[in-house]
Amino acid sequence: MQVRSRVFKSTLLLFCAAIAVAIAIGCSSSSTASSATVTVTPTGSSNWGGGGDGIWRRDANSIYGETASFDPCKAHQPPSGEYHYHANPVCLRYQLNDNLVGANVGSNTATYTESTGTHTHSPLLGWAFDGYPVYGPYGYSSPTSSTSGVRRMVSSYAIRKDNTTTRTSLPAWAAAYQGRSATLTSTEYGPAVSATYPLGRYVEDYDYTAGSGDLDQYNGRFGITPEFPAGTYAYFVTIDATGAPAFPYYLGPQYYGTVSGGNVTTVSETTTTYFTNHALAGTVSVVPTIYSWFTGNSSQFAKVISQSNVAAGAQTTWSGTTAAVYADIQQIRYSPTYVYVNTAGLASHVMGPWYLDAGKTQAFPNYPSNQNATSRMPLAPAVASSKTATGGGAQGRWVNGVAMFNMLDFHSWSNSGQADQ
Repeated sequence: MQVRSRVFKSTLLLFCAAIAVAIAIGCSSSSTASSATVTVTPTGSSNWGGGGDGIWRRDANSIYGETASFDPCKAHQPPSGEYHYHANPVCLRYQLNDNLVGANVGSNTATYTESTGTHTHSPLLGWAFDGYPVYGPYGYSSPTSSTSGVRRMVSSYAIRKDNTTTRTSLPAWAAAYQGRSATLTSTEYGPAVSATYPLGRYVEDYDYTAGSGDLDQYNGRFGITPEFPAGTYAYFVTIDATGAPAFPYYLGPQYYGTVSGGNVTTVSETTTTYFTNHALAGTVSVVPTIYSWFTGNSSQFAKVISQSNVAAGAQTTWSGTTAAVYADIQQIRYSPTYVYVNTAGLASHVMGPWYLDAGKTQAFPNYPSNQNATSRMPLAPAVASSKTATGGGAQGRWVNGVAMFNMLDFHSWSNSGQADQ
């Protein structure tokens, strides 16, 4: 069975969405409880952990970053095996009927294109660690009207119109983010724009212009959605008119809200178990942070197409694994303040194959692995008075439990070395 649903757009949801979260949780039944000690992994550090100077940071979603190693789902994994999407999670979107047409789905040649007919509002695809939802690319034309029609949400970032030949200054958002002057010293310069280092190679090649698109500098907006008829702040996946990922892809360089979520090793609070062992443990909740997780395929084993044996098709074991692992979300618990989800970090859509080159001749060395991760999301997100950098690594969880990474690939230009490091 599948927990996520839109049948809750009823009087009960309107009521529960408008009242305090603690009361809303009271609309859901309880079952078992547990407690232990909690340790939350810090997220959103301004130290993004990459090489180089950290001023001109390489865009993972450019062809000069990591896209050659993406599978058909626009995802891959580091040596740790943490499978993650950097942009437009097309396979998840296809599973959730988010305005996509798929061809050869489940094969190594799968392709996905945006539908050209009338669009529906995108489903809720994930949750950032500040507790705000992430939707697909399509929202209401007017953020306050569900009858205004649906269209693609447009990013307010675009390739800079100044500094088109040199990289001697930063856009205002990046200067503020890095805590430095927009006018750089010679030791802070990036490489001159060229065929080797074209515009778009680095995230600082993009400028933010308020009001030029639908979304703010955090890549979100306040408005109503199917799950939040009373309104919420929400991030959106951004694509361009051709369907290609558009910077900053879903989360901007900073979180909009206060980051109190993250990955946890243990749970100290007394929690109510909502979903476990592939089934509901209580009655259906009306709280989106609790019910929106994709659980319909939780009893399905994760499958991988290996680049070393593409002809074999999708397999439930692969390099580095010895036993099949369940995909998607395996457990959902909640307290009065947080929702806790446990996942292997492996999707129920077919993953792989991965290569090191666009010609698909060089095998990518990393394979996904069971992360056995538990993440928590705040039930009552709050606007942050002082914004936190999204940094590198996981920024949240998609509703299938896969890690949410942003635009960074942990490499940046080294002025002294005159190369990306």
